[in-house]
Amino acid sequence: MSEEWLMRQEPHAAVLVARGLVEHPERLDHVLLDDEEGWFVSDGSEFGEDPELDEEQFASMCLHDVVELMPQLTALAKLPAGMGADWDTGGSTWVLISPLVPSDDEEARAYREARIAAWPHAGSPMDEVNLSLGLMEISTAPDAPARGVRYVSREEDGTWMFVGFEVADPDEETEVEVDTLELGHVAELYPDVVDLLDAEPGEVFFREAPDAEWLQVIDDGE
Repeated sequence: MSEEWLMRQEPHAAVLVARGLVEHPERLDHVLLDDEEGWFVSDGSEFGEDPELDEEQFASMCLHDVVELMPQLTALAKLPAGMGADWDTGGSTWVLISPLVPSDDEEARAYREARIAAWPHAGSPMDEVNLSLGLMEISTAPDAPARGVRYVSREEDGTWMFVGFEVADPDEETEVEVDTLELGHVAELYPDVVDLLDAEPGEVFFREAPDAEWLQVIDDGE
């Protein structure tokens, strides 16, 4: 290959792709990266209960060919296993998702149990947490600013909130728009928050710049 390979998986790794995308890659709708780092790339089609119909709708391709067809996939090179992303064509942006209805077969249960056993912090890596919208999006624009967490709080009920630098001042922002991801996925996407994940309920942290030291907010924030 003449260009640097950006994806974490091997170029010839098998990818399950909606057949309609081969002729119409502009119809890309969403992707999923399974627990074993296998890609599923869809135009909105989903698996059903009819194997023959599934075979008609989906085909196996090598990852290199899929990336050539839909180069915006390279923006997801660091996507954690078990996550997905919806493609926003208008904004040329990926919107991150943690699948809401995990599989309940024996293998999936074993994977979840292993994640919980390996989690070194309070709670579970599958706890649902709030993130400001800028932290949920991965832009494919070459001049897009780097994403980073500016503000971390653990509410009295144990709920987590992560706010990015796209919010000017979380303390003055009465309505921060949020969406949710799994806590374990947040830790992988934003590893510089990991040291804060043992915070007690009610603790709040912030920093002035992405490379600045985390500071704890005491009482009224002074």
